[in-house]
Amino acid sequence: MGFFDRMYYGDPRKPDLRKEDMPEGRFKIFFTVLQIRFWKLIQLNLLYSIFWIPAFFVVYVNLMYLIQVQNTPNLANAIQGMGITMVLLLLPCFLIAGPATAGTTYVVRNWARDEHAWVWSDFKDAWKQNWKESLIIMLINGLALIVFYVNLSFYRVQAQQNVAFLILYYFILIAGLIYIMMNMFIFPMLVTYKLKVRQIFKNAFIFTMAELPRTFAIFVIAALIFGVAFYYSIPFIIPLFLVGFTFPMFITISYVNWVFDKYLNNRINNSPKEDEEE
Repeated sequence: MGFFDRMYYGDPRKPDLRKEDMPEGRFKIFFTVLQIRFWKLIQLNLLYSIFWIPAFFVVYVNLMYLIQVQNTPNLANAIQGMGITMVLLLLPCFLIAGPATAGTTYVVRNWARDEHAWVWSDFKDAWKQNWKESLIIMLINGLALIVFYVNLSFYRVQAQQNVAFLILYYFILIAGLIYIMMNMFIFPMLVTYKLKVRQIFKNAFIFTMAELPRTFAIFVIAALIFGVAFYYSIPFIIPLFLVGFTFPMFITISYVNWVFDKYLNNRINNSPKEDEEE
């Protein structure tokens, strides 16, 4: 019935819009582009999901283990041992997904700006151009996950004996949340501007704090979509592979493009990467 033709080539009854046909404003553009690129986002999600299979497998195995030991008397020790094992195993999984994240971010960023991008060729080109920096970023993310987990586990145990440690526990929890929200900006900056990794993290922190209420709201929306897709993927895996990655990413990158317009694009003298290459 032409399902896969529409998935890969688009619906001929809904061609890409011309620039003069596009509505003004990021909010209106978001829904227009979402309609036009719906099947392309699913196709890209299928491609990107392949690189997250190891991480999904690690989480799935540990969750199944947790279900099996939930009625044992040493449940607390089992959870603690499972947690540290899982975060350690997720570190190489992050590295596997690093370059693919750069490629996916580049394609979604173009679509969110209503610019053309091929699913495979532009994904591959962005992978090749940013693989070193993306590996470094994912290594930092993996190490940060381990540090946050160890600190939260330590302060949670200590808070049972001394309430003062509860303050440190919530401080680490808030810091971890801010760090997660910073990742909304990190990869879009990597594929758009010529910046060093330390500059990317610095700017990501500044943007997160400067637009904290909006950033938190967008993060919650994207996290809910990912969370629902992941929850229903435990028995079937299909929702995560169809919409779990690129649809939340499309929401966050559309917002990030607005932030870049507000704080960067009208103030910088250096051209974006793609402009320099052209």
